[in-house]
Amino acid sequence: MEIKFALEVMETAPLEIKTHLGRHYSSVLKTKGEKYGRQRWDEILKSSSLTFYKVTAKGVAAGWVIVNTKNSTLVEFFVDEKFRYKGLELRILDKIIETHKLISAELPKKDTEKYELLKEYGFRPTRKFTFYDTPMITMDLSIAVYLEKLKRMPGVSDQKRHVVAIEKVAGTQTEGDVKNGIENLLKKLGGIGTFVQRGQTVVLKPNMVSDHGLRDGVATGGVVTDIKVLKAMVEILHPLAKKIIIADGSSINRSATMMMFRHYGIDKLKDLYPEQVSLVDLNTDDLVEKTVPDGRRLETRSIPRTLVDADVIINLPVLKLHFAAGVSLSIKNFQGAIPPLEKYKSHFYGLWQCLINTYKIIMPQLIIIDGLVGQEDFGPVSGSPKKMDLLIGGTNPVAVDTVASKIMGLNVEQAPHVHMAYHEGLGPIEDDLIEIKGPAIDEVRSTFKQPIHNLQNGKCFKIHNGRACIGCAGYLHFVLNKLRKSDPAHENHLLIDRSLEKNINVFIGPQTEDFINPDETNIFMGSCQQHHANGLGSNIPGCPPHTEEIISTIFSFYQDVAKPKYADETEETKLRELLNSVLNSQTNEERNSI
Repeated sequence: MEIKFALEVMETAPLEIKTHLGRHYSSVLKTKGEKYGRQRWDEILKSSSLTFYKVTAKGVAAGWVIVNTKNSTLVEFFVDEKFRYKGLELRILDKIIETHKLISAELPKKDTEKYELLKEYGFRPTRKFTFYDTPMITMDLSIAVYLEKLKRMPGVSDQKRHVVAIEKVAGTQTEGDVKNGIENLLKKLGGIGTFVQRGQTVVLKPNMVSDHGLRDGVATGGVVTDIKVLKAMVEILHPLAKKIIIADGSSINRSATMMMFRHYGIDKLKDLYPEQVSLVDLNTDDLVEKTVPDGRRLETRSIPRTLVDADVIINLPVLKLHFAAGVSLSIKNFQGAIPPLEKYKSHFYGLWQCLINTYKIIMPQLIIIDGLVGQEDFGPVSGSPKKMDLLIGGTNPVAVDTVASKIMGLNVEQAPHVHMAYHEGLGPIEDDLIEIKGPAIDEVRSTFKQPIHNLQNGKCFKIHNGRACIGCAGYLHFVLNKLRKSDPAHENHLLIDRSLEKNINVFIGPQTEDFINPDETNIFMGSCQQHHANGLGSNIPGCPPHTEEIISTIFSFYQDVAKPKYADETEETKLRELLNSVLNSQTNEERNSI
């Protein structure tokens, strides 16, 4: 029978915690434990961002939990010995995560009992630092584990009601059709004057991810924001705005944003009103360090000054799927709003949470999804176009992305970043909290073909999938697909079926049920598997790892085969070096505060 427990918030740090700190760390750190306990207590008293929980079971105090709400970190976690069995401890962690959502934990490296408890729950060691000369570990909660727990969590109770407008556009999709559609959409949302006042600076943030939408003079819709949408927005804004800035930062070819503008003819929009319209490459813009509200994983982000200084930001994503994110809509579109190093860092600290963090800082005033032509299957650049003749608009990213997902035949749980944003209170997903203006979702729904991840083994190349989330599964599929091609050394065979001296095992996901053979080549992918790398193989860091990191690791075992080109190799190498310097500085960081 489960013991019932309660968490009581305490306004100040109870003295009992000081006793627990001294007793616990004296047993863990031996002669250094008493001093460490005093230092920890002193810093706890200094901090203004801690929440203290008293755990009560069977009518008596059973333990203490301390959470740093500034960075969502579990600072201390004690359960009295007579209540210390895993069932209760794991249930307490459930309750803390239900309250604080995605959290990390910090503990001394020698606290092996707590380490094993947290690891069993789903936390994984990701970073190291020192606290008053004591070696410490940061453990991040596995995103795959967290997403499963979100499915069982109650909904967010204090969400506001939001309007999402849907507008059908004439199938001919002329410039006039599109402009008329946007004007009708805006009327449903209160008109352009609701969002833009005379004399303001307005930034239009399209999706200019890559050149895949126009190859050899042939346009393919659903990859980038349609120029007709951008032109219509410029014309609508012209009587009001002082400045209209079209700004993006290409994600695949980092230095090619201006080339993307020229490639799609966006640069010609400047000619409409030369003194009013300009283009900005957010990958090279000046940066402003901004604090993330309720920061998780990263407390700050470097944001382009163009976005920081704007009076109004209008987000113009495309209605499309993403093979590793579920959907690429309003929240995902802001991966293109940050500079290259921040894009790269996002993969190492948790891409889905970093997308949410970025959106919390920038928070556009208006979203209009270009659904003239969507993209199904292997979006965001290699899928198939799907004509939809739609525009979807609103002010709340979760509400808008929820409606757009439903139109494509998905539920929100299939898009990790949208589901996580909902649980962090960024917006509603419930039908009764989203007012649809325009045709009903059922009238315009057309189910998009979903990408299928092929993680099947090769002859000597084995995949061990321990319930990986869509992120790792998607990016690994992307790279494995490049191995499922003809082997230049063995005619009529696939590269993935090449005979090797040792089997290559790739482990993904938070669970590891298969035996790890130390005599074979083992690759542990992502944060979920990072703890196995020491002595048993190599780790591809990240959550999910960056495509370039996966390609570099896997193709290092095929030296006679040219490594597939994902992006400009010189740029990616430079970014990797910059990121490694950031990660190394944090590994060697010495902290004397909480």
